[in-house]
Amino acid sequence: MSAPTLPPGAVLAPAPANGTPKGARTARVAVLGASGYAGQEFVRLSLTHPGVTLTALVSREFAGRSAAGLLPGLDARAVKLPDPIAPEALAALWAAGGFDTLVSALPHGALAELLAEQPALASAELRVLDLSQDHRAGEAGYVYGLPEAFRAQLAGATHVANPGCYPTAAALALLPAAEAGWLAGPVTISALSGISGAGRAPALRTSFVELDGGAAIYRAGESHAHVPEMARTLARLTGAAPEVAFVPQMAPMARGIVLTASVALAEPVAPDDAHALYEQRYAGEWFVRVLAPGEWPETRAVRASNRCDVAVTTVHGGRTLIATAALDNLVKGAAGQAMQNLNLMLGWPESWGLPVHGNPW
Repeated sequence: MSAPTLPPGAVLAPAPANGTPKGARTARVAVLGASGYAGQEFVRLSLTHPGVTLTALVSREFAGRSAAGLLPGLDARAVKLPDPIAPEALAALWAAGGFDTLVSALPHGALAELLAEQPALASAELRVLDLSQDHRAGEAGYVYGLPEAFRAQLAGATHVANPGCYPTAAALALLPAAEAGWLAGPVTISALSGISGAGRAPALRTSFVELDGGAAIYRAGESHAHVPEMARTLARLTGAAPEVAFVPQMAPMARGIVLTASVALAEPVAPDDAHALYEQRYAGEWFVRVLAPGEWPETRAVRASNRCDVAVTTVHGGRTLIATAALDNLVKGAAGQAMQNLNLMLGWPESWGLPVHGNPW
């Protein structure tokens, strides 16, 4: 992929070979929920980031054990990480100056409980990135962390709510058309997701025997928790609150999302004009690739990368938009986007520490 031109506010640069530039700040990070899929992915990305120092891995299940036991892919000969601690130890560590950034990969609702139990962590001086849905509506002053849409608000922010994986794919699939004022009707979104999106806790419906060889629709309609988030994002882009219907599906793969959104257009648009709009809007975005006409996204092309692939066309005489996207739900849909947000929060080059290339095999 050729290097993109820069949009307003974007700063793209490779990570320097010899650490951060002179005078640059570093982030001393505690990862809450470090034993989960998203938490482990954030740790993996941090190991090659020039400005991030991991000072605490927090996991009630693994507290008191070794970092190597928590992270089976870690080669302890190459890197030294702190052994996991219990969540109850965080407030004391914060008081002792042990970290300045808290990345929470806890299940929905768990961070709020922790902050209620340890009010010292609610300090305005603590930088917080929340990967749960708890603050995505802007509660407690959190900024919604979708860089491609809200980059200016993220620069210098101290509290950021990471978007959900499905809403990220949906927003990036529809963003150019929404900003252009093209959307004129209810939005219907259908998506297939890898099982890691359901979290690491064992459950019958996500077990190998239940899922291998098939795919399953769940919570179709307007009841999924991500529907309000999708509608809020589109409302911010269009100035109106569109109706959103969502059909999420589980597929027998570990990671990845492939999504299709369809919506009526205010005026007919030719397929080539739709593609041209998307090419122009995403020309400066390092982590969004617009595929050529006739090419369509696939999960394996973006696996283990922070990139989202999108493709678009129109049908029904140009009256209906079909916008598609694929991303890795653990990277651009979770930990990678959190790292991208952290880069913006600290004024670092936005691409630092983040893979743009996929690993299809």
